[in-house]
Amino acid sequence: MALTTRDRTELRKELVGQGYSWEFIDEPHSKITLYRHVATMTPKGDIISPVGTAIKGLPSTPDYALSKAKLGMLPYPPSESCTCEWCAESRIEVKKDVVSSTDENNEPFATAECSDCSFKATAPTGTGASSRLRAHSKIHS
Repeated sequence: MALTTRDRTELRKELVGQGYSWEFIDEPHSKITLYRHVATMTPKGDIISPVGTAIKGLPSTPDYALSKAKLGMLPYPPSESCTCEWCAESRIEVKKDVVSSTDENNEPFATAECSDCSFKATAPTGTGASSRLRAHSKIHS
C-alpha cells in the first residue's frame, strides 16, 4: 500500500516526536537496532528484558519503527539525559523510592519499596527496581 502525502507527513511528525531524524522516512531502509527504554515484564513483575536491552536486526520501515517507539523501543540507548516518557518517568521514581547498596559479593543493587504493602522490588539498577515496582503497583489498582 502506497503512502499518501498526508500519511507521510503524519508518520514523519510522529517519528520525529519519538526521536527519529526528519529524513528517516525518506532514507533507504535495512535493519536497525532498537533499545528498550521500558522493561518487558511478566504479570508477576519478573523482568524478561531489562531497560537498555539492544534488539538487533529489526525492520526499519517507518510504520514498524513507529509501532515499536510507542512500546518504548527507540533507536538510541536510554541515558540520564534521555527525554522519552519512560526514562523521564523512571528518573522521578528512582529519586523518590529507590535505595542503592551492595550485596554480600559487593555487587551493586537497588531496592524500591511499595507504599501500599510490604513488597520490595530489587534489581541491579535503580531503573530496574522502579520498573518492577511500577509493575507490582498495578495489582493495587
